Amino acid sequence: MIRLININKYYKSGSENYHALRDINLEFGDSGMHFIHGKSGSGKSTLLNVLGGLDKYDSGDLIIDNVSTADFTRKDFNTYRNTYIGFVFQEFNVLKGLSVYENIAFGLKIKKLPSKEIREKVMHALDVVEL
Repeated sequence: MIRLININKYYKSGSENYHALRDINLEFGDSGMHFIHGKSGSGKSTLLNVLGGLDKYDSGDLIIDNVSTADFTRKDFNTYRNTYIGFVFQEFNVLKGLSVYENIAFGLKIKKLPSKEIREKVMHALDVVEL
């Protein structure tokens, strides 16, 4: 489960602060899909970046499986991103110089899965999208 408790995030623009997230309180269960929608500039990307540990929140708390992230290190957030949460980016993000297979396998290799399991997962993903 992921909980956000009174999350606030500010961005500095010149001499002014922009309050991008104001006292956000949300809870996401252990399964299912969640959708975030809103107008341009409403804080959707900022919220997702905070949820994913890509951006640090300024106040409040992000709780993951009943553990506060207030004292998480970069390594803790990397582990969280590699095992608990996933991203589908709007922009086309592939590693140039790698084949389609190698791009799909990249994250699985980082997780140190066995080669046979990587191959099975990559081939299944390719089959699902008919590539």
